[in-house]
Amino acid sequence: FKMNLTIAISGLPGSGNSTTGKLLAEKLSMDYFSAGKLVKDVAMGSYENQDYFSEFKKLCDEKGLLIPNMNSENESTAAFNHWNTDFGKSSLFNNTLDNLQVKLGEKGNMVIEGKIALHMIKSANLKIWIKADFDVRVKRTSERDKISIEEAKKLLSERQEIERKELKRIYGLDLLKQENLADLVIDTSDITPHEITEKIINFMNNKLLNH
Repeated sequence: FKMNLTIAISGLPGSGNSTTGKLLAEKLSMDYFSAGKLVKDVAMGSYENQDYFSEFKKLCDEKGLLIPNMNSENESTAAFNHWNTDFGKSSLFNNTLDNLQVKLGEKGNMVIEGKIALHMIKSANLKIWIKADFDVRVKRTSERDKISIEEAKKLLSERQEIERKELKRIYGLDLLKQENLADLVIDTSDITPHEITEKIINFMNNKLLNH
């Protein structure tokens, strides 16, 4: 692919959005940005290692937004804790994150993964929605964060609920309705990340190269 494309990926937590986005970007030699990872890195206190941290910091400084010092222990608690802070709930923070995604999307040659990327990245040439059965997502979360199935189930339910509620409050958007905006919907319940990326690349070959 020598085309200056932007690919937007959204989906339910634990469906494999980040893994898919990263792998796809590698296979297509594109740049990758995950809004979700930036949120988690802020909540885990490791955001300075982020590829796009300098751009994010610059936007925060311009808006007078202070990044809090947090130290969540794993990705699930990080996402949940983030939404329970004034910083995470603020429209200013969410708008800053949106600005960064839109800016990167316009630059092109990008795979952008984020909770509302399909809604935000109007310039995307391809929009992908990723989903999986709740039990599958619980199992993946449990393995990734090294927590029990019970704890993973509780965290995932709480996280989904708070994300959906807050995004509805900030944007008037139902997170799940983004599936309707997708060019391609993939259920990852019983396929591997490599099979997912192959599916996407085949779809791109058909859709984009026939235009």
